[in-house]
Amino acid sequence: MHNTSTQHARALDPGELPLLEQVRDDVWSLAQPMPGGHLAYSLTYLLRGTDGGVHVVDPGWDSDANWDRLTAALAAIAPDGAVTGITGTHLHPDHVGMAARLRQASGAPLALHGMERATLERHGTRLFDPDAMTVRLDGWGVPHERREELSRFVDRSPEGLAPAVDSTLSDGDVLPVPGFRTVVMSTPGHTAGHICLRDDDRGLLYTGDHVLPTVFAGLGLGGATPSNLLADYVASIGRVRRYGHYEALPGHGHRFTGLGERADESAEHQLRRAREVAAVLEAVEEPTVWDLASRLTWTAGWEGLQGFQLLSALSQTEMHRDFVRVQPPPRP
Repeated sequence: MHNTSTQHARALDPGELPLLEQVRDDVWSLAQPMPGGHLAYSLTYLLRGTDGGVHVVDPGWDSDANWDRLTAALAAIAPDGAVTGITGTHLHPDHVGMAARLRQASGAPLALHGMERATLERHGTRLFDPDAMTVRLDGWGVPHERREELSRFVDRSPEGLAPAVDSTLSDGDVLPVPGFRTVVMSTPGHTAGHICLRDDDRGLLYTGDHVLPTVFAGLGLGGATPSNLLADYVASIGRVRRYGHYEALPGHGHRFTGLGERADESAEHQLRRAREVAAVLEAVEEPTVWDLASRLTWTAGWEGLQGFQLLSALSQTEMHRDFVRVQPPPRP
């Protein structure tokens, strides 16, 4: 993997905020700060069509400061142009939180995958449905002394209002941007309706949170799904690998080449965890999800997991357990 954005990579360690950066003659990248967590910013992409209008991909976290950054960037690249459309790679507020404000100010429609729209309409930008999660905490075998911590996290209100979605996207759709042929690729895993966007003419692939250069994507962070998102993720990684020679424009970090190699690393990261889960299941008879998760290797250590991180760890442990019960993970 090779970093193709010097200023973005340089900003990662000192925590600086990169400036607006031109990717191609008609494509720009804008870092938008996000609160909390281990990632300082998400990346917004601005596509200037041949009509002079700008299509915004993942406008970022909603804040007054981010709004000022976005409007300044738009004025710089298209002083006389209007925002003509908004596309979200997935439903998380660090990607589409600004969409409602931008939509109201510009009149530009917002498009998401149909599964993301359905999730937003069911329970907004919550990552977990509170009623369903109460049942899952019971089924996971979470100790009583930790339930209040997790329930308090699940029950909190989402930041801001869920954006209204004007149209839905499906695999193979083309974004309505004059002068571009940007194709929608369905890539479930991080969420059920996550998409990547492929620009064959420019050799670009907008990867959202599907493949990232500095961290590995969490899976199943968009509500309950009818399928196993680990299986979906591994399959959709295979789709992205076919375009491994394209330059990757991710949702966080910096743009890079070597997408095929990084896609393989991302899949192997998940399958390594699946093999670890399989080994525990062979050694321990019918462990609860809590007991299973406590026996796995976590970057922060099992005792260090709290709040959202613990909730995510339990959710992903359940997903890996269900995956290995159906199909043994392949050897590395």
